Amino acid sequence: MPNSKAPDANAHPPPKIMPYMAAAALIMMGVYFLPNYLFLEVWTAYNAAYLLSLIGTDAQVMITGGAAFLDGIHIVRECTGIQVIAVFMGLLIPLPNAGWKRKLLALLIVSAILYAANAARIALEFSLVYSGMLPWSLAHYPMSLLLGILGMLLLVVITDKVLPEFGDFLLSAFRSRSQ
Repeated sequence: MPNSKAPDANAHPPPKIMPYMAAAALIMMGVYFLPNYLFLEVWTAYNAAYLLSLIGTDAQVMITGGAAFLDGIHIVRECTGIQVIAVFMGLLIPLPNAGWKRKLLALLIVSAILYAANAARIALEFSLVYSGMLPWSLAHYPMSLLLGILGMLLLVVITDKVLPEFGDFLLSAFRSRSQ
């Protein structure tokens, strides 16, 4: 009598997801860890200073010893949002069944929004700390985390609008594991 039991989809991820996950991880790590992002740290510092000047706060940018500072606050790689851009690059570049033009468009939109939002976040945190409204311990970590989670949700929705294959592929991978 043949075994009528369906194979356990939870035992192993579907074969198509494994190469995707490997490529995504390699791209994410390569984009995030390999380049020197001093140029992006400098741009982020200058753009945050510009946003602060629009609200009447004077902040000086200093570049010294291969590092960027905004009034003494060290602008590091994590301040630029490059880690989130790396994640999106890793998720979108190996995406099957999606055209390169729309992948590139989605990456450009996500990167531009993310970069602008990060510069605005830094300016907001800076102004809240220097106006005495919030201590650094609250403005930096909990506030950044909350803004980051909300921002990621928004970026996923935007990406899915520009590149519907993104959501379709991820949902199909999860559906095949749960069946």
